[in-house]
Amino acid sequence: MVSETKARYAAVSPDDGSRIELRNPFLAAVLSWLVPGLGQIYQGRTFKGGVCMAALVTALVFGMWLGDGRVVYASWRPGDARFAYIGQAGVGAVAIPAFVQAQLLAGRGREPMFASAWFAPPVHQGQLVSPEYAATLSRTSPGVALAEPGFGRPFAQVLNDELSAWQKQLGRRFEIGTLYTVIAGMLNLLVVFDALGGPMRSPVEQPDRRAGPGTSRPPGEGAPPPS
Repeated sequence: MVSETKARYAAVSPDDGSRIELRNPFLAAVLSWLVPGLGQIYQGRTFKGGVCMAALVTALVFGMWLGDGRVVYASWRPGDARFAYIGQAGVGAVAIPAFVQAQLLAGRGREPMFASAWFAPPVHQGQLVSPEYAATLSRTSPGVALAEPGFGRPFAQVLNDELSAWQKQLGRRFEIGTLYTVIAGMLNLLVVFDALGGPMRSPVEQPDRRAGPGTSRPPGEGAPPPS
């Protein structure tokens, strides 16, 4: 009869030396990447997970509020490479939709999911967009000028850069909001590593066994050679 043993993962608490069950640490890491602290809650470390979730989600939401919901997006266009997205990608709940929206807007349909501007990158001069997304831009970004579709032209054409309109409208709030979201994403990487490997433990300091005042020696160590 063959018995199957399920692998168990655990860590040692650096506070009291107690055993911490990590359950499935790989799943926990993915959960914490998606939503900060969710992996720790899955592992039963509800206090730590709740603190991480409250702190990082608050920073993320506050940054998005400052930036009017426009500071998290993915763009690899020359002249508008969104390097901040690398830091923001530390939180999967915003990194995934931003990546999807960028791919869809650059795709054949020229339209993000549901023609929504949420997490969509800013359009630039000369870019073609679907009529549905052009209507969305007219509502959400009034500073963007558009050439409407016409005979033999199924897409609307953008006549100026949307990013310039955002920065003009929001001023410093755009940069500060970006900073908050980047900090939240980068700090969440520590939360992900904690869910994967458990809390970091300081190395145990070994006692000094060299001879000296008040230092005991192991039997035979430092003893004078036999005559």
